Amino acid sequence: MESAFELSVDDLQRVCRDLAWSEVSAMAGFKTALPSRIDSANFHWSSDAPGALALDSLARMQLATAVATWCNAYDAGYEDLFLAKRSVADWAQVMLRARGSGAKHFTFSTSGSTGARKHIRHFEDVLAGEARAWVSVLGSHSDAVAIKRVVVLCPTHHIYGFIWGVLLPMALGVPVLDADLSKLPALLPGDLVVAVPDQWTWLAQSQTKALGVQGVSSTAPLPSDVHQQLVAPANGKPFLTRLLQIYGSSETAGLAWRHDPLSAYQLAPGRSRSSGDGILLELPSGASVAMAVQDELDWVSGTAFELIRRSDSMVQVGGHNVSPEWVASKLQSHPAVRLAVVRLRSNGHVPRLKAFVVLHQPDQAQDQSEVEAWARSELPDHACPQIFTYGEQLPTNSMGKPSDWPEA
Repeated sequence: MESAFELSVDDLQRVCRDLAWSEVSAMAGFKTALPSRIDSANFHWSSDAPGALALDSLARMQLATAVATWCNAYDAGYEDLFLAKRSVADWAQVMLRARGSGAKHFTFSTSGSTGARKHIRHFEDVLAGEARAWVSVLGSHSDAVAIKRVVVLCPTHHIYGFIWGVLLPMALGVPVLDADLSKLPALLPGDLVVAVPDQWTWLAQSQTKALGVQGVSSTAPLPSDVHQQLVAPANGKPFLTRLLQIYGSSETAGLAWRHDPLSAYQLAPGRSRSSGDGILLELPSGASVAMAVQDELDWVSGTAFELIRRSDSMVQVGGHNVSPEWVASKLQSHPAVRLAVVRLRSNGHVPRLKAFVVLHQPDQAQDQSEVEAWARSELPDHACPQIFTYGEQLPTNSMGKPSDWPEA
């Protein structure tokens, strides 16, 4: 059995930095401007030190709970120590001590954007095996470029950023550099850039060009035109030599991959199709477990599939079961609508839907009125959004996943 990697205090401080930054930035009512994620390595709070964040006791409890949950500090009885600490650096030291005293494995949390936040515990040896599996995938092509450095644009406390931004560099034996779009370093031949779809969209539209650089994307679907613009733009000056798309989730980790946005996903090493339409993960012990796949898959072979759609999630509106995805698809059938997403209102006394709409011509107020009038005439009362919000792109969080939006 292959052993898990030994995380250093520097590795853990990177995770603590990203976790603290993510939690604080999402706190309701927090008005202080935060530094960028990569400038938050010296995050500290509720102290007399210059630049300390003014967090009340409830906020500090939220932070301590999040970090203790991530490293399973409860296994070793170290959870209270995080509450007593006031900085990211101190957290990393406590996390290292907790791991040395019996805290094992890692717990990753969903964003809560599609419901209540969930916590999923993943075993260290399984994650270590996945990192090694991606090393084999990266080197499986005849024209594969040797990776010399990993540049990480996404948070490392989420499972995608942790596997690709912490464990993969260790498996490759190469240095890692945390980066930000506002402070993108000069990319070098042999770099592997780890990012999410929103970040790739920005990079595809930028004038930055690289040579001999590879990329990886996950957490949400990457539009085909963005993928194409990155690897084979019309001007013949690609940003990337190759872009790997990973299919997976917080619940399953990575399951499959593809280099071509028009091709089927190939199962990653250690994954196999179950007797039905699911996916099995082979554990280091030799046993296999079924993965909680959240999408409908169309298997084109025993090891490859195409995505059909996400499994429906109904909501109750006026005593009716309504599919927000169905309502969104109806809105997108209007010629003025480019994209739409629909959710249940979060602050209404009576359950009703709301919609966020991206128009082909965002500034056309007449189009907005026509879309809303059309929706009222075409949709049943219980399925018609009560509130319409318009913008130039659908709302997402820092990991590029769909997020909620204000109902003003």
